[in-house]
Amino acid sequence: MAGTPQIRNSVAGGKFFQRGIDDSLISMGSRIANAPPPTLWAQAPAAHDNDKSRAFEVFEDFLCPASATASSYMAWTALNDGGTGTPAFQDAAGGIFNVVTAAADNDYAAYSSVAENWKFVADKNLWFEARFKLAEATTNESAWWFGLSDTLTTGGFQANAAGPLASYDGALIWKDEATMLIDFETSNAGTQATTTNMGTFVTDTWTKVGFYFDGAATTSNITPYIDVGSGWVAGTVQQITLSGLEEMHLVFGVKAGPTAAAETLQVDYIRAVQLR
Repeated sequence: MAGTPQIRNSVAGGKFFQRGIDDSLISMGSRIANAPPPTLWAQAPAAHDNDKSRAFEVFEDFLCPASATASSYMAWTALNDGGTGTPAFQDAAGGIFNVVTAAADNDYAAYSSVAENWKFVADKNLWFEARFKLAEATTNESAWWFGLSDTLTTGGFQANAAGPLASYDGALIWKDEATMLIDFETSNAGTQATTTNMGTFVTDTWTKVGFYFDGAATTSNITPYIDVGSGWVAGTVQQITLSGLEEMHLVFGVKAGPTAAAETLQVDYIRAVQLR
């Protein structure tokens, strides 16, 4: 949960209201409404917080390859159709992992965390972020996706321009083929809520995407964010019902389009933080 807010007081209709610096509305000492934080990490545990027991975290920087395809920090499972290109760790400052498709329509290459260590649960706020770029082999034809999912069929993404799976537990932010627009979705099995056109993806440009899960009881809010070079911009908040949700994998991937040109997703880092 967010830290103790700095409050500004008012009285209306005989009730005492307060507003925190996170823009949450407080009535008689209880938070009754949560506004999206102004930036993705605004309410995350502070970097200088020495109590590491408050949250658990993955920050995969792709700095320590155990082999040409596997990191020695995080265990990843390759998800593909057997016809993918050759993934590789770049010999580059900061660490970059190339995820490569084959030159075939709908060929996909994706990676998931081996274990399902993440779950949308009340009072267990969660933050997710990834930084990447993709120089499209054919304009408007690549598809990429990042986020959390309990279901990894075909890498967690459908063929052609169908987007994420029709049924999964999780949240994904993605670009589909035949467009350069960035979308976001929350999903509890087949119940999905989608934010379309959060912004425009720019080919061969470092891009950041992420989302914040606020941990509200029963029905939580997830705010998506994108940064295409000028700072974080929040998209439309989507809700997700917590009942029935399963544990999730981290997942990211790329898919080739109908021209059948091989696509290369260059991933700088993946980060996820959740309160214990």
